[in-house]
Amino acid sequence: MIKTLQAGRAIAALCVAAFHLSIMMGAPRYGGNEIFRAYTRLGDRGVDFFFVLSGFIILFAHSKDIGKPEAWSKYAYRRFVRLFPIYWLYTLIFAGLLAFIGGTDAKVPTTTMDWITSLTLIRFTDATPPLPVAWTLFHELAFYIVFSILIFNQRAGVAALLLFGAVSIFLYHFPAPDEKTPFSVYTSAYNLYFLFGMGAYWLYQRGGRGIFESIFGLLVFLAAIAEIGIPHAFSPIVLVFGMALLLAGLTKIEASGNLKIPAFLAIIGDASYTIYLTHSNFEGTILKITRATHIQNIIGIELIYFISLFGAIAMGCLTYFIVEKPLLSFLRRHGR
Repeated sequence: MIKTLQAGRAIAALCVAAFHLSIMMGAPRYGGNEIFRAYTRLGDRGVDFFFVLSGFIILFAHSKDIGKPEAWSKYAYRRFVRLFPIYWLYTLIFAGLLAFIGGTDAKVPTTTMDWITSLTLIRFTDATPPLPVAWTLFHELAFYIVFSILIFNQRAGVAALLLFGAVSIFLYHFPAPDEKTPFSVYTSAYNLYFLFGMGAYWLYQRGGRGIFESIFGLLVFLAAIAEIGIPHAFSPIVLVFGMALLLAGLTKIEASGNLKIPAFLAIIGDASYTIYLTHSNFEGTILKITRATHIQNIIGIELIYFISLFGAIAMGCLTYFIVEKPLLSFLRRHGR
């Protein structure tokens, strides 16, 4: 695995966790102060980067399977193992806690179809899963399905990806969390981000030192954040374009031996899926403890923020080593 990808996952997970924590601390039950909101307001762009990474990684891992129908079963199993078992486990644990304890804004599905939507990650209804952050996984699975057509037939797969992108461009909308309908999810502009990731992999394959892509990508990224000369509606796409260029450039720099990734980022990157799915729950738990013990009155809410953030990341990493890593290893061994 390219270590830059793991570092990217780590940074994206940290950004999303920081973003959600600022919002969470703004809730009345946690004190009503959106601490550091001015600095974390763009943290949800980490989700966009996750989508770009997925496009890159899927093409990186399965480019040799394109046009080989016999490779589909292995592809499907690898994608299933990566996405579902740990998601199901955390979902059922959290749904159980919600049912018996409550205390959060999340909800347990109340109808059969809502449960089917939540567990299959196929959008039949507009239900919000027990783990609300799982809204991204519906897009992820849709991309996996479209990409799988490439494995059966390259021409048909290219046509499917072009249609996937064309619909997203034509309708060009970003549904809000309370607008997640089957139509809005499968026509969302978020789906374009996977294609940008595939484009980043194509650039990576072309070779080179990666300096140009990195510098140009950083400039585009910064321009999109500042919306310099960019209409507000199109800044997300320009931002993701910059991310894709940065990803292509940095992976090339790593390949040339000129980029070293810190070990702690690699560890967080490995644990990023568990961190993404659990961070809000761990953050909420830590905040409840600090509120109940009135520690914030002694050390201040700024320090509480960092304790909650890094505590949630640490708990996510620990859960990864105790739960996710052994489970994935077992499933991968038995799937050979």
